[in-house]
Amino acid sequence: MLKASNKIKKVLLIGTGDVGKHILEFAARSRKNIEWVIGDININNARWACNNAQIGAAHHRLHPIFRPIKLDLFNSEETIELLKREKPDAIINCTVLHTWHLIRRFPEEIYAKISAAGLGAWLPCQLALSLSLSKSIKDAGLITFYINSSLSCLTNPVMGKLNLAPTIGIGNIDLIAPAVLTYIAQQKNIDRSRIKTFQVCHHQHWVYPREAGYKPNAPYYLKILIDDMDVTSEFDTDTVMFEAVKLYPPGVNFTTVSASSALKNLNAMLYNENLHTHSPGPNGLPGGYPVLLNKQGAEVVLPEDISLNDAIKMNEESGKLDSIEKIEDDGTVIFTDYAYQIMKETLGFNHQSFHAWDAKDLAFEQISCFNKLAKKYSI
Repeated sequence: MLKASNKIKKVLLIGTGDVGKHILEFAARSRKNIEWVIGDININNARWACNNAQIGAAHHRLHPIFRPIKLDLFNSEETIELLKREKPDAIINCTVLHTWHLIRRFPEEIYAKISAAGLGAWLPCQLALSLSLSKSIKDAGLITFYINSSLSCLTNPVMGKLNLAPTIGIGNIDLIAPAVLTYIAQQKNIDRSRIKTFQVCHHQHWVYPREAGYKPNAPYYLKILIDDMDVTSEFDTDTVMFEAVKLYPPGVNFTTVSASSALKNLNAMLYNENLHTHSPGPNGLPGGYPVLLNKQGAEVVLPEDISLNDAIKMNEESGKLDSIEKIEDDGTVIFTDYAYQIMKETLGFNHQSFHAWDAKDLAFEQISCFNKLAKKYSI
């Protein structure tokens, strides 16, 4: 258990891609008493991201403490040394070896076929860095909040099987839940603050309305309350789930909301806010849930009409529509047949399963397969 305190907090943010940079921009304009250590394998990227956020904060007469450093998560020895030296109160991981939207560079027919494999088909690329970090945290003997941004509906449960689960994820259900509030408010023409929801859903529910090739009918749970009265029966919940996601613009603009999700989760735990919210991968569970966040970490808090076991089963079934047939207790990931066949036929990536500790090697194999296909299409 971490004790609440008024002293300055220290947060280690790793990765300055889209989400990482947005987190810095929002954090720079916050009045929270936080020292930020910003790690990236490219120190120039870290410096530029820090500079941009700090310069913008000057307009608001704010002067955030940002300290950029070079950090290679695959160098476990240096990572452990850093963690022991800095002792961050929280860590936000925004790293990934190969980002999902690169497949959009291919001709539409090729993009659509690869997209139909599901993002989970790229799980080695999503998992490798976050798993390496998780092991370093454990080996450093560090007690901290670990917020993982990298496909946490699927990566967190893999790490959980190895007793290396992050505290919580970001995005996914936490992109859907505020969109559902907004959609219902627009449909009812009422103030959004009157609406509350309880949701159990998966990354699959986020991508199905947005990306090519994803299949419908992934199970979910949705309860809608207005002024604390259950009005779920007034809505076609399938329509709500689909149309809420379609409120977002196409492309990667949603990453600002992902960054907001990360900061909301961070502050709730650092400052013991006892916040009821939605987030993915709490303590290594698959998919997303209603959670309570405070200094204890993350706790799933469900309505009485759904059990935790049923919620987990829903998300495991949804995972099968996002490439993953099963995550074995020893950390072996089994791809669905359709994901395996698509990845083999389009990219030449011929693996039906992999163990979590092999993620790094397989990630670089996937990247090599991608680069060969990209060269073929002069991308």
